[in-house]
Amino acid sequence: MRSLARYILSGPFQAVTVVFVFALLSFPLPFLIIMSGGALALVTLKVGIRQAISVLLICVALVAFSTFLLLGTLSAGPLIIWASIVAVTYAYQHFRSLSLALQALTVGGVVLTVLLTILFPDMQADWLLYLKNLLAAIEQGPSFQIMMQNSNLSLEHAEQHLPRIASLMTGMVVAVYLLTTTIAVSFGGWWNDLLDDTPAFHKEFVRFNLGRALAILVILFAVGAWTAKAAIFWQLTIVCLSMFFLQGLGLTHAVIGMLSKPLLGFITVYGLLFIATPQMMLVLASAGILDGLIDFRKRFLKSEM
Repeated sequence: MRSLARYILSGPFQAVTVVFVFALLSFPLPFLIIMSGGALALVTLKVGIRQAISVLLICVALVAFSTFLLLGTLSAGPLIIWASIVAVTYAYQHFRSLSLALQALTVGGVVLTVLLTILFPDMQADWLLYLKNLLAAIEQGPSFQIMMQNSNLSLEHAEQHLPRIASLMTGMVVAVYLLTTTIAVSFGGWWNDLLDDTPAFHKEFVRFNLGRALAILVILFAVGAWTAKAAIFWQLTIVCLSMFFLQGLGLTHAVIGMLSKPLLGFITVYGLLFIATPQMMLVLASAGILDGLIDFRKRFLKSEM
């Protein structure tokens, strides 16, 4: 990975090549957008914002040209996610605070969710139609039928849940966007640490805190979701929980780092994340909210940070 990082920084052509190739590979393998975005974050940290924007624009043009040749339609590809990654990385570098950069990203996600709800009032119906078409497309697959049999669910029972899922889809998409942006920035920061042989970004990650105001806000959103039963409150809760999950993960890293055998702790936590992803994400998000209110690291881990 260190060799790849050095290749990215060896010139603009090399940076464009890595960002563009991983972007193309992310169409069949979506998780590779993290590698593409991580390369952009690394360029932002090491070379500067101007070079990063130049690489971004060239890659957007290449993606548009490629999709036109292959699909007959123009596409800006991951323009929004790339731009967010560069902006968050620059904010982190400029203000020397990962917490401040991710607080701004979280607020941006909340505002984006509200704007999408206002500008596209029929989006829930569109999501419902999309989910129905998706379910109809995959129900013929043998693996889907086996899964339904093993879970003792019928297709009719699954369809009953689609309206509920459709009401949450906007918030879930924004949450994925925030998580992808943050993970890509973190990947770029890890690359930067690898090249400098310092744990600078890792220290920022285990210290980052979204703050008491956002912690109170997500609690209010959750209360509103349970009492008002309005979809927008559920969506906003999901958006905020996605970022507090990362704060909980940072807190976990800080605590495990204090153990005599931290590797065993990391294997346990990430193993549980793999086995019981929804439950562990909720546990870590809850820990992140409590940390936002109490700031465990400042109160109890100060001497270890």
